[in-house]
Amino acid sequence: MKLKTTQEGVGLIEVMVALLLLAVAVLGFSAMQMTAIKATDESLMRTRSLTIMRGGAEAIRANPTGSNAFRTALNGDSSSVTIDGNAITKDSCVQNTNAAPAAAASCTINQLATRDGLLIKSYGAANDINMGMIPNGCPGTSDRRQCFVASWGNTTVQLDDTAPNACANADGTYKNGAECFIMEAY
Repeated sequence: MKLKTTQEGVGLIEVMVALLLLAVAVLGFSAMQMTAIKATDESLMRTRSLTIMRGGAEAIRANPTGSNAFRTALNGDSSSVTIDGNAITKDSCVQNTNAAPAAAASCTINQLATRDGLLIKSYGAANDINMGMIPNGCPGTSDRRQCFVASWGNTTVQLDDTAPNACANADGTYKNGAECFIMEAY
């Protein structure tokens, strides 16, 4: 007598195992794609931050006497600062002409620097970037170097060992997971 072997349903099990393997592979590719998108977003924020900070560095180079007023405006909480009895905003001290905007003749050096600081802060806010300058310069550098900090997400514009969301430690080393950029400017 001959035994009859049946293989009914084995083909279905093979197909289900193949689909399971395919699903795991697709999930892996999806996770890799999400990581690539996150890295692209981080790169975009760093590029925007660097562009804004370069503009700030150029403003300080153009008006080194007003660097303290620039820092005060950039680090302030308000969109206007009162100097010499005048409320200065990011739109102050500019005289629009037909050719191009030019500095108004009636503004002082500190008023111009304040306007520049508020303008840089405004550019950052428009790009979801918090801008600031460290009051005593970058750690480990000479006094004439300015220290710009740009942060986004939950990271704050701070160099602090104890603050959990600070950009970096007090010595200037980045914290793990911080979403920020630090730049020295002369």
